[in-house]
Amino acid sequence: MTFPHPDTMPEQQLLKPTKWSYCDYFWADKKDPQGNGTVAGFELLRQKQLKGKQMQKEMRKVPWAQVKKSLADEAEVHLKFSAKLHSEVEKPLMNFRENFKKDMNKCDHHIADLRKQLASRHASVEKARKALTERQRDLEMKTQQLEIKLSNKTEEDIKKARRKSTQAGDDLMRCVDLYNQAQSKWFEEMVTTTLELEWLEVERVKMMRQHLCQYTQLQHETDMFNQSTVEPVDQLLRKVDPAKDRELWVREHKMGNIRLWTWRSRHACAAPGVLPRRGAGGPVERGWWLPLGEAALPPTLLSTEERGESWQFQKGDLDGSAGESQIFPGQEDRPRPCLQD
Repeated sequence: MTFPHPDTMPEQQLLKPTKWSYCDYFWADKKDPQGNGTVAGFELLRQKQLKGKQMQKEMRKVPWAQVKKSLADEAEVHLKFSAKLHSEVEKPLMNFRENFKKDMNKCDHHIADLRKQLASRHASVEKARKALTERQRDLEMKTQQLEIKLSNKTEEDIKKARRKSTQAGDDLMRCVDLYNQAQSKWFEEMVTTTLELEWLEVERVKMMRQHLCQYTQLQHETDMFNQSTVEPVDQLLRKVDPAKDRELWVREHKMGNIRLWTWRSRHACAAPGVLPRRGAGGPVERGWWLPLGEAALPPTLLSTEERGESWQFQKGDLDGSAGESQIFPGQEDRPRPCLQD
């Protein structure tokens, strides 16, 4: 292929001046480092795409490797989480439950004993009251008999009845005192126990809240660790920029931005039947086709008049006296364009 010499050509504009595009920097060939031949720019681009295909195949394995690693890390974290959950949450709650159950049983038995004692004292009072009633009734009967008939025996019976009545009254008073003591103790224990139950209830709520907060803290730490295993990969994926990657690669591997110029012929107007003359000054000359910009159409899509107006030449004829094209190294044996009428 023939390229214009940079010193004798107008300055070429990049097809995509605002981007590092493949279409601007891979027109030339370079020597193959592994052989004596050359490597075309498009071949280098093709090899890059093949490497990208292989990289895509390898990248398919990356998520699975990351998933396996994350699962292993999460499994270890969950084992630690379960151990801490058992030692710092479950076990204290179970111990508190057992102790609370023992305390409740103790309070229940204590209050039940007091109630039994109070009931027993109440039964003793009722029994003493009935005994006193019987003794008083017996004393009244003895007194009535004494009024009917006077005798020493009746007076002795009255004295015995009075002693028994007095004894029954004393027993009743003693039973009433014992009942009142039992009732007072039961009242005090009821007040103390109910207040203690309120305190235990508050402590139970505090204790459960504390350990459940510990559970949520452990769960939060576990979730944060699980997130940290995925976050590095997520950050790397967010930093992927195809344009920046292409720019760095083009800067490192670009092979030339001078594009090919093609051969074109110009036919002069001649009278009918007159053949065009060859050689310098003839209608067939050699000239460089100036490449069009990015937005321009190829010459084959223009009309005949537009193509005639858009062709521009450099001076030179077919004998190669002027405007000789530059042949780059490694292109001597390639076929060159040949003009014919």
